[in-house]
Amino acid sequence: MYEDGIERDGLRPGDVVVVTGGGGGFGRAFAKRFARAGAKIAVWERDAESGAETARQVEALGGQAQFFRVDISQAAEIAEAATATLARFGAPYCVINNASVFPRGEILDLTLEEWETTFRVNVTGAFLVAKALGPAMIERKRGVIVNIASGRALEGAPKGGNYGASKAALHNFTKTLALEWAKHRIRVNTIIPGQALTAMPLAATPEDVMHAKAAAEVPLGRVGYPEDMAGLAFFLASGDAAFMTGQGVAMNGGAVLTP
Repeated sequence: MYEDGIERDGLRPGDVVVVTGGGGGFGRAFAKRFARAGAKIAVWERDAESGAETARQVEALGGQAQFFRVDISQAAEIAEAATATLARFGAPYCVINNASVFPRGEILDLTLEEWETTFRVNVTGAFLVAKALGPAMIERKRGVIVNIASGRALEGAPKGGNYGASKAALHNFTKTLALEWAKHRIRVNTIIPGQALTAMPLAATPEDVMHAKAAAEVPLGRVGYPEDMAGLAFFLASGDAAFMTGQGVAMNGGAVLTP
């Protein structure tokens, strides 16, 4: 109970958190941050090695975790993972839609398959995850969904029109889901990362170049790290954010302030 007497629901020890793309940099940081608060972690990941490693690292912290192999581009695999997760842990309190792909190319060079795959993972995947896990959350009348977008959704994305458009669509999906599920006491927000050291941007830009670019362009003078995003995700799932839904929160060192 807060001093003003208002009860604000937030993550509690023993709550279940589902992290899609849980084997990657952001996903692993999310899993470990929530595990340190006593959450049980369902690691959804396409790559068996990285997904199992995240679960292992959570358990090394003294937490509970299980890896579920799931390709977010496949509706049947999402349904199977949801059934298995509910059977193992019960209804989740928090779902983090983090799984993402970014085939790079200018608009005239992108294939239809690359465009459709980007939307199938980055947008349709989040839609299907919500449909698969939402009913159990609605039944409990408590929960949080955190969708991971990108600054490219706001600024455009040379050689990434597919990615930027998909992340803009994901944020709009956040707003609509927040409106529809507010009556069920389920909050939905978006994290909008800026330049961050994860495998996806590092595949196209060397780390030293990213550091130099951030030092020159980001007001706070550095790139973001997975732990930065994990801290924000944890806040969004906490009671301190209990009056916050349908919002996009940028974690980018102030880069959104620059022209």
